[in-house]
Amino acid sequence: SLGRFLAILGIVALGCGFYAGLRMTGPDMRIAADAFYDGTHLYDIKVISTLGLSKSNVDSIAATDGVEAVMPGYATDVMATLNDEQYAMRVSSLPVDAAVGSDTSDGCDAISDDGNYLNRLILAQGNWPTAEGECVLSADRVMGTPIQIGDTVQVLYGTEELDGVLDVRTYTVVGLVHSSAFVSSVGLGSTTLGSGTIQQYMYVAPENFADDLPYTEAYVRVAGAADRFSGSDAYQTTVDEVSERLKDDSGALASARLAEVKADAQEKLDSKKADYESEKADAYAELDDAARKLGEAARRSGRTSRT
Repeated sequence: SLGRFLAILGIVALGCGFYAGLRMTGPDMRIAADAFYDGTHLYDIKVISTLGLSKSNVDSIAATDGVEAVMPGYATDVMATLNDEQYAMRVSSLPVDAAVGSDTSDGCDAISDDGNYLNRLILAQGNWPTAEGECVLSADRVMGTPIQIGDTVQVLYGTEELDGVLDVRTYTVVGLVHSSAFVSSVGLGSTTLGSGTIQQYMYVAPENFADDLPYTEAYVRVAGAADRFSGSDAYQTTVDEVSERLKDDSGALASARLAEVKADAQEKLDSKKADYESEKADAYAELDDAARKLGEAARRSGRTSRT
């Protein structure tokens, strides 16, 4: 009958629609992710060093064939309290000048004139952290209690001695952001603190880190990688070529960094030795002057006794 025919036709059409939608869900999500990564200038390679990275190391990385941009930065894992709850957080530096110049009105297109500004954040609420003691947190992470602008984050301790790493321990939340460097709001990475997983990320101005702290990481963007589809073989091949060049140069980078560390230590040692020798000379001079004064006093005393 016509009614049964139309019913079967509707069921078939509905099934075809569901099937087509399900088939396109994965590709659409990958296309959206690729646009998000490109729009926020997500890094392709991350370089880290146990001795940190100096400016000359960063310059060497930038000079590597195939490297389009390099953004050095600071990062450390801490345990901190937020709304009376303890969380494992990753504290990272944010190039404030570049971030403040970003226009995030077009969604994921974080416009900035600084070509080396990678991992660009999208400001969802509030303002950028422009002063010491200010921070922004993830707008995507679901916490035990909602995060509000004006909340306080108190740093308790870290994976390393925080003296010489973080100069500021108390922060005020001034904004909430989206970050392409943390694509999942469930798993933000691993750490040796707490339960072993990062529960929240926090961005602060570089001034909150110690002045003499070397860069802890450098993010690299590979030339031509943005033109490749994220996760494709072509993208991976483009990135791997530059990654291999950086690995080949890693020995020279490590040796140069070790030489710088030794040179800095030797300079401090020489300065302390110079201070020691100077104070030693002053002390001996004072002893000689005291001995001379004692001798003169003894001679005067002897003449007085004879008289």
